Amino acid sequence: MLSGCGVNGEEFQPKIPPAEKSVIYIYRPYKILGSGTTPIVTCGSESIEMEPGGFYSFAQEIGPVTCTTTQSGSNGANPGLKFDARPGEQYFVKEDMNSGTPLTLVNASVGSDEIKDCRRQGIKQ
Repeated sequence: MLSGCGVNGEEFQPKIPPAEKSVIYIYRPYKILGSGTTPIVTCGSESIEMEPGGFYSFAQEIGPVTCTTTQSGSNGANPGLKFDARPGEQYFVKEDMNSGTPLTLVNASVGSDEIKDCRRQGIKQ
């Protein structure tokens, strides 16, 4: 698996979450396999076409969050991802079309390391 950048945008810069909201980062590490697809990811009230090597971030109201994608994972499954957003927290949602689960909530230390190779996208649907 190769890592790299498929998106021409700003490098990742962490945001300080507002005290009454959380920050959600959606990212898709670049991989040659599956790089021709650009599924739409909806997380909370935000939707974006995720390109390989891209990320998108937004402030989210606290409470339950549901994330879905228009693409199925390698096993054909497309379960939604659900979690509770807490005030002042950061969440990293990884999209991986080559895994059995296309969307995964990853640990902040893992997500903040993996997202460094991605570039910011800005095209919302």
